[in-house]
Order: sequence, then structure tokens, then C-alpha cells
Amino acid sequence: MLGWLERNQMTVLAAAVLVLAAGLAGTLVARDDSRPPIELLHGPSLPAGAPIRVHVTGAVVNPGVYDLREGDRVFEALAAAGGPSDDADPEAINLARRVHDEDQVVVPLRAGPAAAQALRPGAKVNINTAPAEVLDAMLPGIGEAYARRIVDSRKVDGAYRRTEDLIERNVLPRAVYEKIRDLITVGE
Repeated sequence: MLGWLERNQMTVLAAAVLVLAAGLAGTLVARDDSRPPIELLHGPSLPAGAPIRVHVTGAVVNPGVYDLREGDRVFEALAAAGGPSDDADPEAINLARRVHDEDQVVVPLRAGPAAAQALRPGAKVNINTAPAEVLDAMLPGIGEAYARRIVDSRKVDGAYRRTEDLIERNVLPRAVYEKIRDLITVGE
């Protein structure tokens, strides 16, 4: 068998090339160029002026869900919610950003008494009362996302009874909790 293969190797090679060429030609002939290419979209695409709903919350006069139009800006969403409250920090958000359907606009609080208390030497941050901005600014390893989770959990599940509730409620991983355990309290 090996002798036959050596004598006919050019014939076998030519046959293999013909089979490959026929397969390629068949693929090219079968291809339908009349179909449009696949288009990937990022999120829902609405025409300008289409009705949308936006959740405005945080330090505003009337938090809630408001009907706006695609292309409206954050300052218009803020106006729909009655404007910023007295303790709001509207400078901390981009008022010119366009809002889209299902967006949430969170107006942060100005650093006030809770932040001042957290700044005192030896003072602990009360995870039952501190706003997300204070948690983010004062606790190492707590960014915007974890701060929001801490606040959301106390709103949904009630006040924390022990600092360890952060782990038990799956709000923080143990490693992050260990970094902040000596800096937080649930109050007296």
C-alpha cells in the first residue's frame, strides 16, 4: 500500500485539491448576498421625541417615575420631579446628559451631618443612616455599587441589626467586610 501511495502521490494530491476547490466553489455559489448583514444594536433604539419613563430619585422634591421624551436631558427629569431638595448636590451629576427609557437619575445629597460625623477621628459610619455617597467616600473598598447595595438592602430588608448582616444578606463579600468592620456601626 505504501508503495502505491508513493507512486501515485501527485494523483492523490491533485484529487484532494479538486475536492477542496469544489467545496469552496459550492459555498460561494450557495451564498445569498441579497440578505442584509447582521446588525447589532445596543439597547432599545427609540426615535427622538418618543415617550419614555425615567425614575428620578434621591434628593428631589417628589421622587418617582416620570413620563419624558427620548432625547430629554437630566435637568428636565429633575424639573419633572419638582427640582432638587434643599440638601441636594445637583453639581455632582451631569445635568446635560440625555436620558433614555428605563433610566434612573439619582440626585445625591450634599455632604452634611452624616459626613461630618464620619469625618471625626474615631467616629464610625452608621450603615443604617449614612447615604450612599458617605459610604462610598468614607469606607475603603466600598465604591458606588457596594454603597448602593448597602442602602438598597436596608430599604428592602429593613435596618441592619448587626454589621455582620452585610455578609448574611449577601450585600458584601467577606473580604470587603473585613476591611471595614472596625469602621462601621449599626447605631445604638
